[in-house]
Amino acid sequence: MKNPFDEFYHVPNSQELLDIAFKRSMKSSAQVSKNAPILIKAKKKESKRIKVAIEEIINRILKIIKTVPILDELPEFYRELADILVDVDELKLTLGKLNGILPVLHKIEREHLSKLNRIEAPKEGDQIRRSAFGRVSSVIYKQNRNLEYLNKIRGSLREIPSIDYTMPCIVVAGYPNVGKSSIVKNISTNKKLEIKEYPFTTKKLNMGHLEIEKRFHKIKIQCLDTPGILDRPMTKRNSIELQAILALRLISDLILFVFDPTPASGYRVESQIELYNEIRHNFSKERQIEIIIIFNKMDLAKDSEINFLKENLDINDSQFYLTNALTGENLDKLIIDLKERYRGNE
Repeated sequence: MKNPFDEFYHVPNSQELLDIAFKRSMKSSAQVSKNAPILIKAKKKESKRIKVAIEEIINRILKIIKTVPILDELPEFYRELADILVDVDELKLTLGKLNGILPVLHKIEREHLSKLNRIEAPKEGDQIRRSAFGRVSSVIYKQNRNLEYLNKIRGSLREIPSIDYTMPCIVVAGYPNVGKSSIVKNISTNKKLEIKEYPFTTKKLNMGHLEIEKRFHKIKIQCLDTPGILDRPMTKRNSIELQAILALRLISDLILFVFDPTPASGYRVESQIELYNEIRHNFSKERQIEIIIIFNKMDLAKDSEINFLKENLDINDSQFYLTNALTGENLDKLIIDLKERYRGNE
């Protein structure tokens, strides 16, 4: 499904919101007969300004609230991912506070329109409109922290990838800096992944697609690049790592686990093996999800380092792919295998 936060656009702060509303209100004009008494014109003009300003603010606040989906009704993956990225309880509380000022704004409008109906001189109309704007400003300024908070978190929520639950999903996992992003970049349509030579470059889930031609049509396989995971207790893992764990647990159909047999990643091979065993035992849905093993950085790896991994994983040469993800070497073999797995019977 499409990222449910995709329409969570820029949230104006208090000053921006007031400037928009008051500017529009002062440009508005009431429909009044040219022959109407000056007092009637004043009432109509200031009444229109108050209505336009408050209506503009209420509509914009309602739009902000409605662009955030009802969190409890989201699919499990999106609901839990949102909870990792932001404080969901604070988000709900913030939206509730914004919603709570709407009756207050309506009350300000009613009170000042009532006062306008009782004025006896045209200049009193301007005074009442200024009073209304002052009350409205006071209410909105108190919401500035909430508005700025929403604008701050929207970027993280809008970057959540769109997941198609009808489409298979390959999740690429492993320690930081082992080459996961390079592999996804090479095997999928996503050529914009940031590749750098230091850990935790990937701080979010990134989606690409592998296109497979069948006899009469094409199918797409989702390829999800995950942030690196360290081998440590779940309670010690940060929000970056938890995103990867969530993807493995809820949306993976096939896991590509990437090892770096060399010291280049900055992490011990023994730690990578422990993480692999954790994922194999805890996140493969009782082994129903297969794990494909990749030894990356073949240009740097010594035979002794590759053999050490093979012995400790108890696998032979046919049970892993030896690749250089930066150059794409041997990834063509992986792509052919993936296509055969998902092509099925023609």
